[in-house]
Amino acid sequence: MSKQDEQRLLVKIATLYYSENKKQSEIASFLQLSQSFVSRALTRCQKEGLVKITVVQPTHIFVELEKEIEARFGIRQAIVVDAGENANSVQIKHAIGSAAAHYVETRLRPEDWVGISSWSSTIRCMVDEMHPQSIHAAGVIQLLGGVGPNGNVQATILTQQLAAHLGCTAWLLPSQSFEHSVEERTRLVNSPDVAVVVEKFAKVDMAIVGIGELEPSQLLKNSGNYYNEEMLQLLAERGAVGDICLHYYDESGKPVLSHEEDPVIGMELEQARACQHVIALAGGVEKSKAIRGALKGNYIDVLITDFATARSLIKD
Repeated sequence: MSKQDEQRLLVKIATLYYSENKKQSEIASFLQLSQSFVSRALTRCQKEGLVKITVVQPTHIFVELEKEIEARFGIRQAIVVDAGENANSVQIKHAIGSAAAHYVETRLRPEDWVGISSWSSTIRCMVDEMHPQSIHAAGVIQLLGGVGPNGNVQATILTQQLAAHLGCTAWLLPSQSFEHSVEERTRLVNSPDVAVVVEKFAKVDMAIVGIGELEPSQLLKNSGNYYNEEMLQLLAERGAVGDICLHYYDESGKPVLSHEEDPVIGMELEQARACQHVIALAGGVEKSKAIRGALKGNYIDVLITDFATARSLIKD
């Protein structure tokens, strides 16, 4: 059998499959071939260049930029959203929140334990975009103290809303994000109501976190869950560029406070690093240093950010 005879059959099979939308079983029956022969023939068509499949990339999808971030920082996935030209912070948060909602809804596995760093307006946008799921999680765990000294219960509500979408129990952390001393933090962490939640941090399969800058967000300022000026000055002197669950790190991702100095009640940086699936929601070019530090610290596996910020991350 000549090469031309082989190619004639390959092209026939490819035409029936790709141009006429026939199933492999139908082609096998029609041409009196085995289905395994048809399958191998279709593979050969691609290898030998008889069939060329191209992926059409819309202008608002940034696959190459995502691949570059993934390769440079060694993360599982980067998702870059198009928030629109000259987008403001609200538009960026909504675009990231929408992408994060889709990611969680499509990646959630039955009986996953989901952790949420709840003092984040971007995570709030994500929860607002979500719908009740047919797949139920094992539970939603609040990863950062949620009761603000100003009576703010935003974090508690956010955790409960996510749990309702995922058809599971919300495990609320009944404390402030940080205490006025390490001794007070230790006392609270060892109290039964707080300890039962903190112990569940090690169970988290999917952690959803925000990335903060040294300057507290307006949400944290309103709640009262942030450091005083003296502590912020100390963090700045030690090179802090960002935080996850209010645990601060420098440009290389190293923590700037020791455990004996840190009064925060929430998932610690080492716990985030050990978690198998940490999804970070963060956008805005002003957060580039904070995001880059989190990436270098290996605290996150998936980054969801906007186009302008993503471009700034790959600049030397």
